[in-house]
Amino acid sequence: MNRTNSLNFSIALLILALIALGCTGKNIDADDRDAPKVERGRLKFAKSVKYLNIGDEPVSRDVKQYFFVDGKPWAPVNDPQLAGRINWCDTSPNPAVEILRCFADATESYRTTYVLRIKDGRPDVLRIDEGLPSVWIDDDGRWSLFGKQLVNVETGEKIDLKVIPVARENDDTIPVNFVIGVAPDKKTIVALKGRAAEKKGGEDVVTIRVFDVENGTAANRTVSLAKNPWLLDESERVDDIQPPPSPSKKIVWERDERGRYRPVFQK
Repeated sequence: MNRTNSLNFSIALLILALIALGCTGKNIDADDRDAPKVERGRLKFAKSVKYLNIGDEPVSRDVKQYFFVDGKPWAPVNDPQLAGRINWCDTSPNPAVEILRCFADATESYRTTYVLRIKDGRPDVLRIDEGLPSVWIDDDGRWSLFGKQLVNVETGEKIDLKVIPVARENDDTIPVNFVIGVAPDKKTIVALKGRAAEKKGGEDVVTIRVFDVENGTAANRTVSLAKNPWLLDESERVDDIQPPPSPSKKIVWERDERGRYRPVFQK
């Protein structure tokens, strides 16, 4: 009898060992160098991923998200679960700007942007309920354009727009007008009416929308695509940095008789 029990016990141990050999687990802690993360200066957003497989079949996966400040986990006192609601973050195209621009996930219908910054020597969160997306207006990386306002991500200063260049159709997330440049004085915004060329007089042209956001007016202009091929350039995310739209780096701005900046295109 004892011999039978010993044999059964040995078999049970063998089965457990075989199961264990078939299980694989991986743990990527938020402070692990391989963890998914984006960081700038003293600020970091990272994911902690833990999962378990039996053979090739996933059994469990647990994802937690964290903000780090000076290498230590951090959360705002008034919203300790904020990091868990973030879809992802990016940084300013200017390496000297110490912020993380973070986008809310489906729990907030992807409609909120949070900017983690250092203010008065302390971490601070700026909430912007403007919907997505937002675009950097230039490589200085301090001003971001939202649907109805320009926001300085370092200071929190906001400029309300009297006309909306990032118009949305039926409240969709796809812009009707695609912003491609903002004047140095932030009073004029240029957008494409669409991302496809049209034929006019046997020539490929694009329609440009010029918005005077101070006076609340907008005007259409037809521009030659052959002479301005960069107008349909696409910008790409590089190392978790979303730069300004490519054309904004190529638009030439000149002052008119009123001293206002206007865009100049090759005719």
